[in-house]
Amino acid sequence: MSLLVITHRQKDFWVRIPYQVIVNGRLVGTMNTPQARLRLPAGYYTITIRSGSYVPIGKKGKTLDLTLSSTAPVQVSEYGYTCLDFKNKERWWNTLFNIDLILWLTSVFLRIPHPWNIVYHVVSDGFFLLWIIRLFVVRRRYFAMETYITTDPPEAVYPKKTRMEKYMEAHKEEIQARQRKMYERQQERSLKAMRRRYKFQEWWKKHLKRRC
Repeated sequence: MSLLVITHRQKDFWVRIPYQVIVNGRLVGTMNTPQARLRLPAGYYTITIRSGSYVPIGKKGKTLDLTLSSTAPVQVSEYGYTCLDFKNKERWWNTLFNIDLILWLTSVFLRIPHPWNIVYHVVSDGFFLLWIIRLFVVRRRYFAMETYITTDPPEAVYPKKTRMEKYMEAHKEEIQARQRKMYERQQERSLKAMRRRYKFQEWWKKHLKRRC
């Protein structure tokens, strides 16, 4: 079995978007991290990277395809490591769309004076229409894909750490101390509850003996 290493080469990767890996038209898994490693027999394969989902329409099982994907032929070598790198080649369009979205949210709370409001809406709506058309045209070649074979083991790519993970690493001892205190409090509460139950059982036994 040969090794195929699929790596997402994208800078400023803010949100971890899952990518579906399709080999010869068959879904083999989902990438939740920037890198995936597959064991495949040596040969020629058609690798597809896809993101997004299908939206159901109506009651007859019809769906609306809202996926973005790219396909590349890959020759998995028996010797060495076969690598497939992909990245989003529509990065600048998405950056402009994010800026336009921020401006739109700002215009909701702030009033733009006349006639600049008309100019803004014309430019914003026109750009949004162009972005939709561009996205529809390139939705089957959305990613730039590159394949190569190397004899050296490929570097492992780890996902960027979130703020919570960084905080937990920096304050590991404090968090452990808080967890110990919480555990001790829970133990004390459970012991107090057990003592109360024991006292109540003893009192109930004495009460039954008196009645009898």
